[in-house]
Amino acid sequence: MKPGSLVIESGTGSGSLSTSIAKTVFPTGHLYTFEFNEERVKAAQKEFEEMGFDQNITVTHRDAIEDGFNLDIAGSDGEKTDLEDKADAVFLDLPSPWKAIGHAYKVLKHNGRICNFSPCIEQVQKVCLELNDLKFSHIRTFEC
Repeated sequence: MKPGSLVIESGTGSGSLSTSIAKTVFPTGHLYTFEFNEERVKAAQKEFEEMGFDQNITVTHRDAIEDGFNLDIAGSDGEKTDLEDKADAVFLDLPSPWKAIGHAYKVLKHNGRICNFSPCIEQVQKVCLELNDLKFSHIRTFEC
């Protein structure tokens, strides 16, 4: 990631990772972050606005596992946001991340990167199998 990158994140949570990503892609890049919990979405939107990142972060209330990452709402220009083949990176922080890998595949550019955060080895194994099935290469796991 670098300034100008387009990044997708699912599992906004507290917005901590979102803020770090926004700082990395700032000033010309954009983060689209998706969160299932509506209260977290509202809190994150407020915080991002207070930090001055509201033009660089789009927060969407959505179950990315079920509904994917393309936005079906019109932006300020009246056009729907099509993210297919546009993301430089996708970050997943979800309880069942393997179920979102197919959606991530659709939005990633060729040679895009995917990062998954999983606390359990069973989750990691399922993600790696799904990545392998979709022909991702250079799959690596780090334990911290």
